[in-house]
Amino acid sequence: MVKVRCHPWLLALALGCHGSIGDRAVEADTGITEDKPSPEAPETAPERDAGASPEPPLPPFQAAPGTLHRLTARQYRNAVRDLLGAVTPPADLDVDTSLHGFTSVGASQVDVNPRAAELYEAAALDLSGQAFNDAARRVALVGCEPSRADDDCARGFLARFGRRAFRRPLTGEETGRYVGLSLRTATVFNDPWAGLRYAVAGLLQSPHFLYRVELGQGPSEPQGRRYSDFEVASRLSFFLWDSTPDEALLDAAAAGSLGTREGVRGQARRLLQAPAARPAVQHFFAEWLKLERLDTLSRDPGVYPQFTPSLAASMREELLRVVDELVFTRDADLRELFDGRTTFVNPELARLYNLSGVLGPGFERVTFPEGSPRSGVLTSAGFLSLNAHETVTSPTRRGRFVRQFLLCQELRDPPADVPPLPPPGGVPTTLRQRLEVHRTAASCAGCHALMDPLGFAFENFDPIGAYRTTDNGLPVDPRGTFEGAPFRSARELGSLLRRDPRTSACVTRMLYRHATGHRETEGEARVLASLSEAFTRNDHRLRELLVELVASDGFRYAGP
Repeated sequence: MVKVRCHPWLLALALGCHGSIGDRAVEADTGITEDKPSPEAPETAPERDAGASPEPPLPPFQAAPGTLHRLTARQYRNAVRDLLGAVTPPADLDVDTSLHGFTSVGASQVDVNPRAAELYEAAALDLSGQAFNDAARRVALVGCEPSRADDDCARGFLARFGRRAFRRPLTGEETGRYVGLSLRTATVFNDPWAGLRYAVAGLLQSPHFLYRVELGQGPSEPQGRRYSDFEVASRLSFFLWDSTPDEALLDAAAAGSLGTREGVRGQARRLLQAPAARPAVQHFFAEWLKLERLDTLSRDPGVYPQFTPSLAASMREELLRVVDELVFTRDADLRELFDGRTTFVNPELARLYNLSGVLGPGFERVTFPEGSPRSGVLTSAGFLSLNAHETVTSPTRRGRFVRQFLLCQELRDPPADVPPLPPPGGVPTTLRQRLEVHRTAASCAGCHALMDPLGFAFENFDPIGAYRTTDNGLPVDPRGTFEGAPFRSARELGSLLRRDPRTSACVTRMLYRHATGHRETEGEARVLASLSEAFTRNDHRLRELLVELVASDGFRYAGP
């Protein structure tokens, strides 16, 4: 049994931190008593070794166990805005942990430590104060003016707000508890509004708000235990909106219409039409491509004076706009990420790309000329900068990213005795020539033979993604082979990756991992294969993949 323990927060004492979450007991103190991963745990891609033999027959489907998912900082901020309106969420929430590439996975395995509990308490009190200290805002939120903290107005509001906050109707005991808190506090302050304010603060500190409780309901079916309609509503909303369900989704859950694939598909399509879906999908790609690292990326200003924090922010924005256009504006083949010739630039990026006519100040949609060396995200300054060193490029890093996160191949960590690259000597050499040391050393050759040849395709781009033709005064050689097929440039490699079915399967795997909040299991291989086939059948359109994913057994069922 996994236990959830409540920190003795200011209002938790008044509420009585007791009861249960499903069949998980609640005790006094803090956190989840699961094994807790280190924040420095490696972000590795899934488990297909490069060069592996053909896959064995897929095992029968077995749903992964249900679990608790703590709201990520992003989900928390979105949820309180949707619940309370135009509030300013705190900036100092507990830092998210990224595991296996995604904070959604980390959120299913981390606890609420004492410091985080204090931050949530302070946030709940501040947010409820913002909503209730202004007379017009509190009337708009509550919908009526209470004469007592336990009258029909107050009770009706707490029931409605509690359903939104907990993503399910409050039980009779819970309703009585929060109405009682409202009444006691109102008596102290001689103000029914103060009572409602502190009841709302209590709701926002509850484990039922801070955690997504998704354990499935009995009896068990062959696929597992089906998630309840309200659990499915929560899973849908936090996946497709990064926020709490709206009233329409909760009404659909109350009506029992989320118990079928078609019911889930219908709601998913509705959610994908809403503005909130766009930043949620962009966030998946930002995590998958590791764009958050652009926020702290640095380059030697003496060598690369053009690189600035604003240029790094522009690199991130470029990629997010490309994704948004492909998925939402055009609903196009997602494989254009590998060879598409259109992108979005502002004047700062245009100078880096040697594009003329971009006056700004904002971003413009542009098409690279036919003879341009750029196409797709792999020739974007963002990808190239993230996978390079401070003053030199890194074919190894760039090739490793392709193998690990675009093909979903697992690569071993380097041994401890890797010899350093020889520094440039009296005779000029390119980085490619110096890397031959690792490709010929027995302890290094296995992995470097997989990574470096792909990384050499990007050697025409320096550590900030600017195009170049020489390295250390010598001509760059970007030629190589990918699975036996030759390429002469990064553009040609992108075309090869587009046609490789493993890239589509890898997108599917990464999206599934992000959606379910856990590293995929052997028992889910059948679902992943089916989703990958559906992705191909639907012309590699991501929105259709999203719909099919949430309708899959892997999303709708929990294991024991």
